[in-house]
Amino acid sequence: MNGKTELIAIDLHPDEKKLILDLAGFWVTDETSLADLRNPRKKWIRFNPSVVSELIGELSYHYNRCRNAARSELLDALISHLENVLSGNGHGL
Repeated sequence: MNGKTELIAIDLHPDEKKLILDLAGFWVTDETSLADLRNPRKKWIRFNPSVVSELIGELSYHYNRCRNAARSELLDALISHLENVLSGNGHGL
């Protein structure tokens, strides 16, 4: 084993990328993931699987306190999408 962490790629829309950066960006410390999130032309964002779990937790925290219906719906969809990918039902690298 070479010690390199296997990344998973997650298909995200621009508004989902913005939510992650705005609400949970402090969990994303990997330069590859940050560059992917900040690149407006990049659709498949590469993450360390352990970071995805942290993102789900942070986004869930904001979802549970959200009073804006549209934002709440977007957070719910994003959390579900991330959970599906993490559980192996989504796409990976």
